[in-house]
Parts: sequence; C-alpha cells; structure tokens
Amino acid sequence: MKILEEDPPLADECKLPWMIDAFLYPISTSGMVHLVTFVVVPLLISTLIRFIEHLLGPHLGPATAEITEPVTYILLAIFYSYVCYYIADCVISSSRGSRRAIDVTMQNTISIGDFISQAFIIMGCIAICLSPMLLYSVFVKRHDVWFWILSAYGIFFLPMSLLRGIMFDAFDALNPIELVRSICHTLLPYCGLVLFFLVLGGIVVELIPRLPVWNFLKRVPQVYLIFVLAHRLGWFYWWYKDKLGWDI
Repeated sequence: MKILEEDPPLADECKLPWMIDAFLYPISTSGMVHLVTFVVVPLLISTLIRFIEHLLGPHLGPATAEITEPVTYILLAIFYSYVCYYIADCVISSSRGSRRAIDVTMQNTISIGDFISQAFIIMGCIAICLSPMLLYSVFVKRHDVWFWILSAYGIFFLPMSLLRGIMFDAFDALNPIELVRSICHTLLPYCGLVLFFLVLGGIVVELIPRLPVWNFLKRVPQVYLIFVLAHRLGWFYWWYKDKLGWDI
C-alpha cells in the first residue's frame, strides 16, 4: 500500500466537540462517493451474476454454477480488497491530521496486488485478535468465563493491532512486546479508544443487522460508522504519536 508522500491538507481549526467532529468525518465528496460505491457495488455484482445465470442457464444447466461461482468470488475479493485499501487510507490520512475523508492515494498504476495485500493485513489483524474467542465459541460452545476473557483480550488489543498493522503495512508490526509498550505509553486515552470501538463495533455488528429494513439499506450506516472508526484510529496516532514513538 502507498503511504501518503505528503501530509493531507488539514481542516480549519475544529470548533466542534470531538465526538461530533468524529461523526462528520465521512461528510466530504470522496467520503460520500465511496459510501455510495460500497453500498451499491455488491448489488451490481449480484445483478450481473443473475444476468449471467439467466443467459447461460438454458444452455449449460447446473454447470452454469461452475462459471458464476468463481466469477462471484473473484469480483467480491477485488471489491472487498479495495474497501480495505480505502479504509486503510482513511486511517493513514487521519494519522496526518485530516478531519474529513480525502481522495484515495494510489500509485500511478493501480495494483490489485496492493488491494489484496492491504486486505490481508486488516483481516489478519482482526483474525489474530478475535480468532481465539471465535474458535472457543465454535468448538467448546460455551459462553463461560474463558469465553469472556478471550473476548476481552481480542477487543482490547484490536485497535492497536490494526493501527500498527496499517501504519507499518506489515505483520511484523504486531510484535506483542511493541503492542504492549505502545498501549502502556498511552493507556488512559487508549482505553477510551477501545470503548469507542466497542460501542460503535457493537452497533455495526449486532444492532444494525437487526433493523427491519432491506439489507442494502443496513449497509449505509454500517459503512458510515466504519469510516468513523477508521478516522478515530488514525486520529489517535495523530494526537499521541510522540508518546507512541514509532518514527514513521
């Protein structure tokens, strides 16, 4: 992934409370365009696959799935890899002081490999933090004290793991010693960041999916809040970069 070569232009000095300003982060041309894109593109992919099935079904019968399924996986993999790329770009731009979503920064030649690489970084960070809890839930099938301990571990380390993984663009950044050192140097504000992630993440994962509306409408607040989370993650580095001392 390309790290910003120049600092993004800073917004005028914020006169709003930080909580309100945080939720205004996606309100920009780039933010709104990407919000609509991330909501609409899955629908377009689904429509395209149905069209292909309608076109080839009478001729190939059940064999049509051998064509449509790989095409679906490839298109969705590319799409969600770009979603991860843009989210990482939001984190990086916010870490340089940007208060609103900016245009994505790419190399002159767009590389799908960069998208996929960034997706692996983000998904890997999430897996490292949350997989113990998920595996325990799947195989032990109990929500006992160990389940909650593993959940607390995953939730607590997730924001810092994502921040280091995205900023350094490497799994080497997830060195446990460096993670703990970074958390200790910013313990109180980091606990606030974890609480912010917990509340908004819970809304995205648990509350919004239960709303009695069409699925594509649910994606709008979900994507919006993910942008807000990405911004606060980068903004955390902007505020506490001296304490973190990462020299990047």
